[in-house]
Amino acid sequence: VTLVDQSTHYFHAIGFPKALVDAEYAESAFLPFADFFPNGTKHEFVNQKLSRVLDEHHVELDNGQELYYDYLVLATGGQAPGPINVVGRTKDEGVAEIRQLREGLDNADSVLVVGGGAVGVEVAGFVAEKYPGKRVTLVHSRARLLPEHFRPGLSNGAIDKLGRLGVKVVLNDKVEIPSDFGYASNVGHRVLHGTTSGNDYASDVQILAVGFRLHTEYVEPLEQVLGHSLREPTSGALRVRPTLQLENSAVPHIYVPGDVNNLPGSTKFGFKAEMQGNTAAGNIKKMIASGFDKAFKSADNAQAVAEAAPKASAWSDYVDLMLVPIGPDLGVAQVLKIALGSSGLANLFVRQLKSKDFMLGMRKGYFPKSKKAKRE
Repeated sequence: VTLVDQSTHYFHAIGFPKALVDAEYAESAFLPFADFFPNGTKHEFVNQKLSRVLDEHHVELDNGQELYYDYLVLATGGQAPGPINVVGRTKDEGVAEIRQLREGLDNADSVLVVGGGAVGVEVAGFVAEKYPGKRVTLVHSRARLLPEHFRPGLSNGAIDKLGRLGVKVVLNDKVEIPSDFGYASNVGHRVLHGTTSGNDYASDVQILAVGFRLHTEYVEPLEQVLGHSLREPTSGALRVRPTLQLENSAVPHIYVPGDVNNLPGSTKFGFKAEMQGNTAAGNIKKMIASGFDKAFKSADNAQAVAEAAPKASAWSDYVDLMLVPIGPDLGVAQVLKIALGSSGLANLFVRQLKSKDFMLGMRKGYFPKSKKAKRE
């Protein structure tokens, strides 16, 4: 197995709201990819960015290196909302990015968070709890907070608990982002304009939690080889079957779990991406066991390739769960279609399952060498 990533470290982006206000946690949220594989294995980590998928068996990296593959997993994700998308390619650069924003918060009197999805709500909550003397405003373009496929009670509870921390919530107002603003955040006094209400929002720090983007241009060479588009024309998402294989039957050995695929927005959560990764891995194991590698190489047309592939398992989106910490002690949740909004039970549930470390401890289990070094 070869793991390719442009960053030297995995950043636990789910925990960004806590990392923003907790320097020690921020340091621990970066795990070295070099520790991902145990010593003595044939597997390797290549610290480069995927540039192009050249054809059915080759990819090219940013440095010009070509890699051969029998199976390919495209888990490139997307450019997540706001500063949760740390752009530094090393741990030091990533920690410095978060520190710069934290120092801006230290010196600010007012903070504006744009976007009321889970990221925006969590950031506003943790900032307000850490800095109770600062004026925190959360502006959202829609009629309620959090994804709209969840129960309305989730939004009502979030507004209530943000209010307890002193956060002013403004709904139904789209904020115009200046072209010189940058993607993630800005430290320095700015006035942003609400295009719906006409209101102006003055603040010393602005944090964007909007604008999820996909970059899938790397499949263009493969599209040319296949003579078939692999992407949604508007979003750029890669079209997949329920089995997470690319929709095109000529390449059943290419899997696309996570944010970069075209599954519905209700699937775009970290834990569901992990579930999809497990499904893709299981299907690849099934293909290896069936001898698909050899059958693919001897197949002389796309139909023969499709017929050689064993039946893959479909991914099932059976988990209905939403956990949104609002500071370390408050939160809202939805479990099995039941919204735990304003209740104290929601606080307890979210605190036990997510707020403490945003599930970082679970993620460290994937980095065995890091765990061993910590024990020693």
